[in-house]
Amino acid sequence: MTLALRSARRVLQQQQEAAFNAYINNHPYLNKRRGQFAERNGGELPWLTRFDLSVEQDVIVRLGKSKTPNTFRFRVDILNFGNMLNNDWGVGNVSTTPQPLNYRGRTNGEPRYRLATQVVNGQTVLLKDAFVKSRTIDDVYQVQLGIRYIFNN
Repeated sequence: MTLALRSARRVLQQQQEAAFNAYINNHPYLNKRRGQFAERNGGELPWLTRFDLSVEQDVIVRLGKSKTPNTFRFRVDILNFGNMLNNDWGVGNVSTTPQPLNYRGRTNGEPRYRLATQVVNGQTVLLKDAFVKSRTIDDVYQVQLGIRYIFNN
């Protein structure tokens, strides 16, 4: 094995160690539990608050010869209303990986591990974030319109 290849592996190992320490420092639960065993289900997702808005309006119309009242009920539901006001509100988080370290075997009796990776701006990099913003249909606001006709109130 050439000296250049050995030094490249050593640098990679040092980069992984630095990235793993940064990962622990950026994760509130892991940073608090450094050097201890992690509790079962201890590292939870950050808190998320969402709220919905619903508006209803009845319009009474008298129809026919008897002029009996009929009701049209108009309704607007806005799901995840906070996201309609601000794009950063109501957006959930997902975990980047369930296993930040992967076992790669043994060398001279010493276990070897490799730090997981994540994709940032289209590039694969060493793991640095415990959570990233979710990108699903549930993370944006949705508007639902409804009309109900109530016969002869």
